[in-house]
Amino acid sequence: MINEQKLQLVKRLGIGAAVVLLLLTGFLGGLRFGKPAKVSQKLVPVKGASTSALSTNNVTHFLTEYYTKKELSENRNRYKNWMTDEMYREAVAAENQPVNQAYKGYIINQVYQKATIYLDETDLTALCVVHYTNTQRSSLQSTVGELKGQANTDTILLSYTKQGKKLFVNNIQNVAFSEPLDADNQNEYPESTTASSSSNALGTKSNDKVSITGSGVTSSSATGKGGHQ
Repeated sequence: MINEQKLQLVKRLGIGAAVVLLLLTGFLGGLRFGKPAKVSQKLVPVKGASTSALSTNNVTHFLTEYYTKKELSENRNRYKNWMTDEMYREAVAAENQPVNQAYKGYIINQVYQKATIYLDETDLTALCVVHYTNTQRSSLQSTVGELKGQANTDTILLSYTKQGKKLFVNNIQNVAFSEPLDADNQNEYPESTTASSSSNALGTKSNDKVSITGSGVTSSSATGKGGHQ
């Protein structure tokens, strides 16, 4: 009887040892063979996220990157990928103008809110009524008296050009209306507003104001937020 009990005990100990040995073997094997190999991968930034077709979606993406910024020029690395090289140089030059540099730090935390976008897919232009907010400060040394969440509206004309299979912004113009846009009138806005990268039918350059006398284009409203508060 005692021998049988000892035999049963030995069997149990043997089974337990075998289980422990199998677990250890599996664990060590996992450490040796289960670790993923390191792969050397060079990340190459892709210039331009616009697609080959002009749409409200890609215009909204550009406006979000262009208008959302902590302060002047902070967003250059974001909007650069949506512009031609020439347009990017013009945007940087405009930011570096003394009149803009004088207000650097006084207008901060700008955030794109929404835009009403009028597309001309034939001429690759987009008329945008952009709404955004920012914080306006009276002193760089103190937050006393700063105005947060100030609402602003810009109306700009974006002109696009195709490079390869993608679209890039190649001109940005401020727009002044002599008549309000009427969404019930389905006529396209005048062709005289079409712009190219260095010159256009109006002889204007980036940031020039363009007066539009026509009324009524099919519009779409896009809303989005991004950047830093």
